[in-house]
Amino acid sequence: MRSFLVKLATIDENILTSRETQIVEYIKANLHEIVNSNMKIERLAQEVGTGYSAIYGLLNKLNIRGYRDFSISLSNDADSQEIEVAKNDENVAASYINLIKQNYSLIEKRAIFDSLKLLRKSQRIFICYWENSLMGPAQVLENFLYKEKLNCYLMDNDWDTLVDRVETLREDDLFIFYTKYGQSKHLERIMEKIKDKNGDIIYISGRVSNPEIARMANSSHTLIIENYESTQFNSYVSQSVPFHYFNDLFIYHFVNTSNQERTD
Repeated sequence: MRSFLVKLATIDENILTSRETQIVEYIKANLHEIVNSNMKIERLAQEVGTGYSAIYGLLNKLNIRGYRDFSISLSNDADSQEIEVAKNDENVAASYINLIKQNYSLIEKRAIFDSLKLLRKSQRIFICYWENSLMGPAQVLENFLYKEKLNCYLMDNDWDTLVDRVETLREDDLFIFYTKYGQSKHLERIMEKIKDKNGDIIYISGRVSNPEIARMANSSHTLIIENYESTQFNSYVSQSVPFHYFNDLFIYHFVNTSNQERTD
């Protein structure tokens, strides 16, 4: 069992003296420095402020034969920690890749081109994020469209502000809604007001829209916001990631298609 930390876990730490506990705490806090500098017992004793006898007493209790074996066991622990960190990084990267692949399979190119047609014919564009966590993706699209010299406005779900905008809505004005859940009655009522004024709606949601919302949206995009295929490990991936991915697709096709959108 060539691991200092594993051996430490097999004993009752109450049997350690206060000096030995001090040594253990220093080793845990400075494991990589001890290994990388090939720290000798003289320096370890100096850093901890103890004598050699306390260090050897600790090693004896852990059944580690001599300082050389102790150094080897620490090297093994350092290697294991580095491998674990690298594996965690791989797990997070795999979760991102899986989530993007799922959305790649789900998002319909035809629906993107339908949305581009709405965007290009619009006089004004109101980009609304329904949850605060989606402000980032909404801002990205708004910044891009602004640079393209389109007349666009960024909004949240404030009811009074939305009603004011809808009251002054003109035909061919476009509302783009970002929502993770999209089943809000509040949202339905705003969409109804927009349709009554002959406005257009692009609806981007992390849930399949209910029939009423689907009826009112001129173009809909459903995204997968949770990684359903990640069964080997648990890793957190922000639910805003699919919305950023959708933005990148949308912007890519906006830049790489002419005003006469392809329909094939």
